[in-house]
Amino acid sequence: MEKFVSLEKMSKKKRMEYFKKQRKDWGGLSPVTRCPDKKGVYIRAKEKSKAYADFYSE
Repeated sequence: MEKFVSLEKMSKKKRMEYFKKQRKDWGGLSPVTRCPDKKGVYIRAKEKSKAYADFYSE
């Protein structure tokens, strides 16, 4: 069994290992795809398709 060493006295490398174990991961999920769409955002592709639809519907 390892002896307890406080975080202040640990080496930088050991501290980094300790904090790395504390972090959680997303389990294979991309956090970017989990964000909801923002209502006020300008989406160029959406506006472009709307412009084409208006142009060709006449």
